[in-house]
Amino acid sequence: MSKLQCIIFDVDGTLLDNTDSIISLFQDIVVKYLGSDKSMTKREVLSLWGPPGDEIFRKIFPPNIVDKAWSEFLAKYRETHTKEGFFSRRELSDFRKYVQYLAIFTGKSRYTNTISLEELGITDCFDLIYTGSDVENSKPYPDALFRILEDLSLNPEEVIFIGDSHLDVIAGKAAGVPTAGVTWGSVEIDKLLQCKPDYVFNTPFEFTQFIKGRS
Repeated sequence: MSKLQCIIFDVDGTLLDNTDSIISLFQDIVVKYLGSDKSMTKREVLSLWGPPGDEIFRKIFPPNIVDKAWSEFLAKYRETHTKEGFFSRRELSDFRKYVQYLAIFTGKSRYTNTISLEELGITDCFDLIYTGSDVENSKPYPDALFRILEDLSLNPEEVIFIGDSHLDVIAGKAAGVPTAGVTWGSVEIDKLLQCKPDYVFNTPFEFTQFIKGRS
């Protein structure tokens, strides 16, 4: 077994508990700008996930209102954002005792990801950050994972990709990277488990103990 050199984190549902709040905010924006007859269920919103948020907005909203709807979404997203994540700044720093690199691969847009990391105060905890805006194909495609491997000169077996979604597991498997499925922030646990991640963790503490045991 190769020594673990890098942990790649998903963001929503993995580093912080905000998936339900994002869905609720998106639903409110849809109703406000498109009308109540266009309201979307939680399942319908989740079915859109994969591309970054601004791309999703361009698919859903007409050109004449998409910029205004997206701007309002971003403003309210920052305004209501949690200040606490599943891993504190200190806990993320402690991972450096066991691995050389910390990275992020999120399907979030560059804009919403910047807000999340700033509000949590953890932006500088990571060596590399790839969002859905930074690659041609976001999750479930593995493009960003391949770029992280290349940028850090790592082999797939030296990395673990941790995420709460089946999209994370699919991307990880496509890149040949070991995957850790987490249930603590997942809103579609059944889909996550059906994709058979290499490891499953129910609490951040369980994952931390696993990393310590791999050192």
